[in-house]
Amino acid sequence: MRPLSIYLLALPLLCLGVVRIGTADEAGAKTEQISVFSAGTLHVPATFKRVPVKSRIIEHEFQVQVGEGDEAQTARVTMMAAGGDIEDNIKRWKGQFSGGDEEAQKTEDMKIGDWKVYIVDVNGKYQERVGGGPFAGGKVVERENYAMTGAILLHPEGRKFFVKMIGPAAVVKKHRKPFVEMIQSIKK
Repeated sequence: MRPLSIYLLALPLLCLGVVRIGTADEAGAKTEQISVFSAGTLHVPATFKRVPVKSRIIEHEFQVQVGEGDEAQTARVTMMAAGGDIEDNIKRWKGQFSGGDEEAQKTEDMKIGDWKVYIVDVNGKYQERVGGGPFAGGKVVERENYAMTGAILLHPEGRKFFVKMIGPAAVVKKHRKPFVEMIQSIKK
C-alpha cells in the first residue's frame, strides 16, 4: 500500500493535466498517455520517443524519426496548454512557412467527443526562431523543405491545448497518420 502522501503530491499534477501514464500497445511497445486538463487523454504512439523539453513553456516533448544512423532525420513533437484566438494562432503557424505545396496546406476542424479540434498542415521554408521561442525575438534560422502538422484541441470550457510536429517534410509526412490518430484518441 502506498502512503497517502504520494497521492496528495500527485493530485495537483492531475488537476493541471500534466500527468503521464505509461502503458503498452498491442505489440507490447511502451507508450504513454498524456492527460489533457484531466478531461481527456492522448495516447502517444510508441514510435514517438520522449525527449527533454527544449523550452520551459513546453509540457511534453517527443521526437519522431525517419532513417537510421547518418541518414536519420528527426522531427520535434511538442505539447502544451496555450491561449489566444484560434484563428490568430493558425495564421501565426502558417506565417512561419513560405512557399511549399499549396495543395498540401490545409486546415480542417472536427468534433471529437466534447472537444473541438483543428488540424493544420503547412510546408515549405520554415522560419524557426531559436533561442527563446516564437515571442522572444532572437535569431531566425530558415529550414528548407520542412513541414508541420499541428493541432489545437479546444476543451468544452474554452481551454486550449496545442500539439505540433515540425521537422523535415519527409519525417512529418511519414508520421502524420499516427499523429492524427493520437489527436483523435482524446475522445477515449
